Amino acid sequence: MTPRRFLLCATPAQGHAVPLLAIAARLVADGHQVVCCTTEHYRDRVSATGARFVPLAPECDAHDLMVANPDREATSRRGLRGVKSDLRDIFLGPLPGQFTGLSEILRDFAADVIVADTMFLGAFPFALRPRPLRPALVCIGVMPLPITSRDTAPFGAALQPGTTALLHLRNAALNWVTAHVVLRDIQHLAQRRLAETGSPPFTGFFMDLPTKVVDAYLQATVRAFEYPRADLPATVRFVGPILAPPSARFDPPAWWDDLAAGRPVVHVTQGTLDNADLGRLLLPALQALAGDDLLVVATTGGPDPEPWRAALPANVRLERFIPHDRLLPHVDVMVTNGGYGGVHQALAHGVPLVVAGDSEDKPEVAARVHWSGAGVDLHTGRPSPARLAEAVRGVLTRPTYAARARALQAEIRRTRPLDTIAEVLVAVADPPGGGS
Repeated sequence: MTPRRFLLCATPAQGHAVPLLAIAARLVADGHQVVCCTTEHYRDRVSATGARFVPLAPECDAHDLMVANPDREATSRRGLRGVKSDLRDIFLGPLPGQFTGLSEILRDFAADVIVADTMFLGAFPFALRPRPLRPALVCIGVMPLPITSRDTAPFGAALQPGTTALLHLRNAALNWVTAHVVLRDIQHLAQRRLAETGSPPFTGFFMDLPTKVVDAYLQATVRAFEYPRADLPATVRFVGPILAPPSARFDPPAWWDDLAAGRPVVHVTQGTLDNADLGRLLLPALQALAGDDLLVVATTGGPDPEPWRAALPANVRLERFIPHDRLLPHVDVMVTNGGYGGVHQALAHGVPLVVAGDSEDKPEVAARVHWSGAGVDLHTGRPSPARLAEAVRGVLTRPTYAARARALQAEIRRTRPLDTIAEVLVAVADPPGGGS
């Protein structure tokens, strides 16, 4: 196999960057040359893959906006206002600078393929140019598919899909209103940012840009977890979730043997994003389940757990972090705020879910958990203890949830995402007409 040159670029957030790092490690292991552009915070992790690290320019680095951030996670920054703020500040704002940075890399590193996660928007202007004059561009879908379709409501509405005539009318109306009224200002901003790169214009809705212009869009899930669309772009292919590698080392906490005591185990997590305020989900869940005959294993995902340990209910164990490959085989239900990666970790282990998330793409993840039958969507990011208790008990006592989670687990096991991605990347490396 002829070695190829790949330029990977990742949005500076755990759920976006980590899958790209796994791809980088695979490409390096296959003998390819790889450059990875992301935030300075990932320098060591990029270097560990064997790829060459190039940092984002400071003015394009939105890392500090995407980690646990009390200001960004405040109630006033959620809903439509929060979505618009994120689009302006984190994704569209850096677009021209990201494009300039990638262009500078390409002057010294003639990449055959640019690989970007869904929201690294500075990569996509390249795809608006004629294919013989640019590298191939491949997008890795690390969030629910955000594209416009006659079979789905607008991304962010978190409404269930449908193909009846009435639902087609609903979807068409809501999609038009979203593009031309609700997000009109964001659409105009996207057009201005693209124009600043000197690329040809894209006249469609900006959220459709990746799937409409890339050479391949590799969605990191299985088809059974994503809404069916009769008008799905031909570029989209489902490759399976890019799961965290097995943990190399694990020192079990002193209570680890409690997992084998025969009680149902509930795992509670607020993930690695939107976890600055544990009072939104984690602490209410501990309160909700305190009197039940089950073991609750909660992880903060970052915040120090020590301040809460003294007042923990007797059936709760609280840690900062436990590798999912070690914990999830023991878990009967996972309560989460709906991070795409964490949900797939649960499904890969056949664990049904209770999801409570209202930021970023989390409502859409929760809606897909409900649609797939693998769990309960609480439709809020701050559920009451009573509602959490009811949902967890429902999932534990109704076998259909676990059955659907196991069915998704079986489909995930049939995928080989890194193999498939590597094969596609090599296949698209040559311009039309061949040549290397």
